[in-house]
Amino acid sequence: MSALIAVVLGIIQGLTEFIPISSTAHLTIAASIFGVIDPAHPERWTAFMATIQLGTLAAVLAYFAKDIATISREFLVENFSRRVKFSEQSVNARMGWFVILGSIPIVVAGLAFKTVIEGSLTKNLTLIGSSLIGVAILLWLADRSYTGKKNQSNTTLWDAMIVGASQVLALFPGASRSGSTIMAGLFLGFTREHAARFSFLLSIPAILGAGVLQFADEAGNLSWSDGGLQLLLATVASFISGYWSIGFLLKYLKTHSLSVFIVYRIALGLILLVTGCTPQPESGSVVQQIEQIQPPAINSTDTVNAAIERDTAVITKTVVLRTSAGDIQISLFGVDAPLTVANFTELCKQRFYDGVLFHRVAKDFVIQVGDPKTKDTKLRSEWGSGGETATGKPLAEELDPSVPSAMHGYAAGTVAMARKTEPNSGTSQFFICLEKASTLPHQYTIFGRVVRGMEVVTKIGKVAVEPGPLGEADGVPQKPIKIYSIKIL
Repeated sequence: MSALIAVVLGIIQGLTEFIPISSTAHLTIAASIFGVIDPAHPERWTAFMATIQLGTLAAVLAYFAKDIATISREFLVENFSRRVKFSEQSVNARMGWFVILGSIPIVVAGLAFKTVIEGSLTKNLTLIGSSLIGVAILLWLADRSYTGKKNQSNTTLWDAMIVGASQVLALFPGASRSGSTIMAGLFLGFTREHAARFSFLLSIPAILGAGVLQFADEAGNLSWSDGGLQLLLATVASFISGYWSIGFLLKYLKTHSLSVFIVYRIALGLILLVTGCTPQPESGSVVQQIEQIQPPAINSTDTVNAAIERDTAVITKTVVLRTSAGDIQISLFGVDAPLTVANFTELCKQRFYDGVLFHRVAKDFVIQVGDPKTKDTKLRSEWGSGGETATGKPLAEELDPSVPSAMHGYAAGTVAMARKTEPNSGTSQFFICLEKASTLPHQYTIFGRVVRGMEVVTKIGKVAVEPGPLGEADGVPQKPIKIYSIKIL
């Protein structure tokens, strides 16, 4: 990504975050046009968006700094110092309650539908186009019913809850958080200026919660050496353009309706729908299609690995392991090992693996991970003994020797479920094979294969270790290697 494109994306984020035309829609469209989303590393785009969103958060905090200070001060004094009844509280103290209560619906819905929000559905340009048009129609109806009878002084708790609930619409890409809340305010009889101002104040907890948490989650994908300058430029640009757009909209709505934004939303939505700008479906959605993938690069002198033909296992899902050593993309074989893949993906959805360390490196053999005990250094002597299934019930082995994945065996890049000697003892621990693992007997369920990032697997397999039970060549990495997250694409 060039510096110029980064600045353009930052300006788009700042302008569209507060003007009711949807920042998600415009960033997704711009990213598609500029080609800045790496299909092999979609998490980097997520990290980029999470970071520049902090620029718009800073903009709203800076613009309303005096209001925020006054609201906070009067809210604390009248609720904790003097304990004034709500009906007798000042306008600013009540506004504090309005923002708090109005933020509850988006928090609940955001947590409940987090997996859907982070999935590919929210990048679907057809859905974005439909949302742009749908909310535009609602904005038009709200604008037509405009009365302007309510301002900050006669807003009620019920009003605040309704406007807050409308923020949930913003979880649909293209809906627009500001568009949804301004629409609700107009339906309730707010003046246009009050509807916009309350929308901006209500955005603070929403952007702060979602932005900061997402930034913390994605921070591992950020580095100054890899696009740091562009990220900084985009964030600064989003702050400047965001600050300007707040002032512009507040001034504009004093004397104008929302017509220009409504027409723009409908036009853009129609363009998206008519041109069919929809990304190709993810590989995991084509369950019946047998995909051919080339095994990872292998040592040509290894006669066992060199003899492996192309993998014909059915790929039902793809995941990306974000680790402190780099990203590893794995295709999962849900037809060959349906129970194991279901267990693994459910653990991923539960964020079970977040923060877990690689606890075993058997040089040139396997690297192993998945024990939650590795999150606690005090349990270091027990690392490798923990793990659990997604349901808490035993996980049966899937060792049919006739399925395609089993026929290829434990070649370099193969992903298999670890287990103890007793049957049905697999849990959350899994291992990725290196070159010499091809000699393993067929007693571990194979459920996937590395398709990108084999160089990361190889790098982990060569790190210095503290000797384990099997000697110096099989132990715990001296420098911790962590899984930040596992995302299902």
